[in-house]
Amino acid sequence: MISREYALELLKKYVTTTNTIKHCLATAYVMEALAERFDSNKEEYYITGLLHDIDLDVIGDDMEHHALKAIEILSQYDVPKHILDAIKSHNKHKNLDSLMEKSLWISDPVNGLITATALMQPDKKLEQVKLKSLKKKFKSKSFAAGVSREQISYCETLNMDLTEFLELALLAMIAHADILGL
Repeated sequence: MISREYALELLKKYVTTTNTIKHCLATAYVMEALAERFDSNKEEYYITGLLHDIDLDVIGDDMEHHALKAIEILSQYDVPKHILDAIKSHNKHKNLDSLMEKSLWISDPVNGLITATALMQPDKKLEQVKLKSLKKKFKSKSFAAGVSREQISYCETLNMDLTEFLELALLAMIAHADILGL
């Protein structure tokens, strides 16, 4: 399996947009926290989160092929099939069967909500985001309207209530705020 360092090199080879790279890193941090919560493989979860959008610069506006192109790219490297399956499932090209697939499904949109909430703070810092405020922003469908609340709420199928998941994701991102630039 590829290392974290090599996975980041691959991501930067295919993705040039700073915000997309930060989104992938944030997803990786949330995935890693979920792996710890579920006593799963933190390296595999992290790499899955990091590489899930590796194809965005390649596909442009062709979201129908998003994830499929990622699989094509990542199949050239030492990426295990279950990681490829999780990446494939995050754009509905495969059913959500495994815990890793479900974890990616909820991790992908939550960091957008958290980032948008941080950017509303006076200093635009993650550490200023309070869980209560994040929950309020979650309920406001007009705030960060592109963030799927339905996907985030899927956390309940993993025996996590929304509050627990939002807190886990927020703390994971705060722990890496310097890298995320927030």
